[in-house]
Amino acid sequence: MDNIKYGNIVDFVHMLIKTSYLGQENLQFVDATCGNGFDTLFLCDIAGDTGQVKGFDIQEQAIEKTKKLLQENTKYNNYEIIKDSHEFIGKYLNGEIHAALFNLGYLPSSDKRITTNPVTTVKALKNLLPYLKTNGKIYVTTYILHDEGRELKEVFDYLSSLNKSKYNIINIRLINKDNCPPEIFIIEKNA
Repeated sequence: MDNIKYGNIVDFVHMLIKTSYLGQENLQFVDATCGNGFDTLFLCDIAGDTGQVKGFDIQEQAIEKTKKLLQENTKYNNYEIIKDSHEFIGKYLNGEIHAALFNLGYLPSSDKRITTNPVTTVKALKNLLPYLKTNGKIYVTTYILHDEGRELKEVFDYLSSLNKSKYNIINIRLINKDNCPPEIFIIEKNA
């Protein structure tokens, strides 16, 4: 296995997904926040030629960057990139998914005033849960600086309220950093 630094949150999440899904067939993934496309590319490579990835973003710049990255770097034609808010994910799904990935905040190297927000993120999670397969997982990386932690708090509150017999909710955070490090939430659907 790759030598992953647990303090690099994106690499850590990728390691968790790779460990859970690599080598499986017919995987259905969602990237709820395409951004620069790196998570989408990662999911496409894990899904392989038998799987499918649907990626979402509201910014044309993110859609263009993601499409370009995929065209240049993946050998698979297993993706659909959708310019729409992740709160409307349900309109685009027609079956169960194995995993979804949210990387909240703002698009790096862009207008930092355009961010994810608590209302649409919680709606997206609510709309995605009915499509999650048994033992499926949703990975949510939350940040503090783009909105002073409001979105993180709303996501925490919502996830804390989910039925404990139906879902396991895991919260991972770095506790010895003073620069507002991101936190990870993992939603796992029980059998």
